[in-house]
Amino acid sequence: MKMIKTIAVGLLTAGSAFTTGAIAEDVRTPILPAGSNPIAPYSPGIKLSNGLLFVSGQIAYVKGAIPDEAKNDITAQTKIVMENLRTVLNEAGYDFDDAVRATVYLTDMGNYGAFNKVYGTYWGEGKSPPSRVAVEVGALPGSKPGAPTMVEVSMVAAK
Repeated sequence: MKMIKTIAVGLLTAGSAFTTGAIAEDVRTPILPAGSNPIAPYSPGIKLSNGLLFVSGQIAYVKGAIPDEAKNDITAQTKIVMENLRTVLNEAGYDFDDAVRATVYLTDMGNYGAFNKVYGTYWGEGKSPPSRVAVEVGALPGSKPGAPTMVEVSMVAAK
C-alpha cells in the first residue's frame, strides 16, 4: 500500500508540473463568427494553441431570437443549435468530426429521443460522435413567454 501511495504522489507531482507549464504557454484565441451577438458576456468559442477548441453553449437563436417556426419545437430548435455549433466550429477551422465532448441541456427529458434523432445526423456513416452528457434543467437562457429555449449544447473539439 505504501508503494502505491508513493507512485501516485510522484505521478501527481510530475503531472502537475507538466500541466502547469502547458497552461502558462497556451495562447487563447476568441472565436467570434460574423453576425454572432452573444446575449451575455462570453465568447462563442475559445481556441487554445494546443489544438483544443471550447465552444460555448449554443441555443436556438437566429438573429437574437428563437424563430417562430422553432417555438415549442424540439426538432427545429435542435437543428438551429447544431447549425450554430457548426458555425463556431467552422470559424475556428474545425468540424463535427473533431468534437470530443458534448454537453446537452434539455428542459424536458421527454424530448431526449427527438433531440437524438436530429443530433445523430451530424456524424456520417462510420463516424464517431463525441463523448456526451445530457441533463434535464429547469430553465435555459434566452427563454421568452411563448418561446422557451428547450435545448442548449456545448462542445469541446480537438485537432
